[in-house]
Amino acid sequence: MARQFLIGELGNAGSAYTAGKLADTALEIEVLDVSNDEGPIIYNPATMLNPDMFRIVQGTTTGPNVYSNWINPKNVIVFDGSSAETSTHCEADLVISGSSTLAAGGNGVVELKFVKKGGEGPEEFFNMSFTMTDSVTPANQDIIIQAAYEAATKPDWLHKDCSTSGDEAVAATGAATLSTPADGTVTFFGNVPGATTTSSGNTWDGDAVQISVIVTTQNDITGSTYTPAVIVNGDNGVGTYDSVKKFEDKMKGIMYGYYNRRSLPNTPDNGAVVGSTYDMITIVATKDGSAMSGQIHGVDNLDEIFIAGKAGVATIYTGGDDTSFVEKLNALFPSMTDIAV
Repeated sequence: MARQFLIGELGNAGSAYTAGKLADTALEIEVLDVSNDEGPIIYNPATMLNPDMFRIVQGTTTGPNVYSNWINPKNVIVFDGSSAETSTHCEADLVISGSSTLAAGGNGVVELKFVKKGGEGPEEFFNMSFTMTDSVTPANQDIIIQAAYEAATKPDWLHKDCSTSGDEAVAATGAATLSTPADGTVTFFGNVPGATTTSSGNTWDGDAVQISVIVTTQNDITGSTYTPAVIVNGDNGVGTYDSVKKFEDKMKGIMYGYYNRRSLPNTPDNGAVVGSTYDMITIVATKDGSAMSGQIHGVDNLDEIFIAGKAGVATIYTGGDDTSFVEKLNALFPSMTDIAV
């Protein structure tokens, strides 16, 4: 199985190349057509209804164009797309009800346990405590809890900050905005892939973390109840910068023969751009040379092409515009269901 991954920040919209080179970060489709014997030409759906072969082209900053394999459109068996979605922090509330009551000499320590659930690696937990005094309202208790949490050194799967109604945490770069809790509620967050919102300052490299909060003991505190609840589940998102760059790095061996050795070749440029999110497209085709291709046992007979096109860019996708990259793909595969990423 041959796998290739191409990334674009814009579509070429049929523009001519400069000295044979496609514009940096652009995506284009070239075809071989019976109507033209001059070699690869830019695909125009209006004049080329059934080209014999096609390939995807990606422009780069410093190197030559990047090309997919040549594929017969009739051999395509999968054509699918997913629209970009931002990653989402898991959010777990601790809702405080009632003012605290603590008799003289009582133990006012409240202990919390945070549990990392699912995702990569084993389940883990983190313990912290805070001290409550007598006659503290929920609207003031949340401030005490927030201060204790943010002063603690936490594992990287937890966001370094938590939120109260008057002091909100900030989401990791590219992630969905965090919720604002009501008075008397503290909201804690699991980290998302690529987040640097960690106590250590390191980057969280795992999946979006699902967390839960458990009140393990509140000792002699009465009058107050502490009720935990997960209000938002964490999600990796689709086409985030972090996920696209990770996949691109993994594909450099296949795409460029780069395996991070000490000697040459030099590291290829990354196409993924910080701050961008991408619509994701998958094309799978048989490659044994026959439009009636079946499975050949023991033979590597599939081509997989993954394409990341920057979300919200008109030349990547505009419905009904057959110069946009995705609509050109739709025209190229008339027997497949159109995608609208």
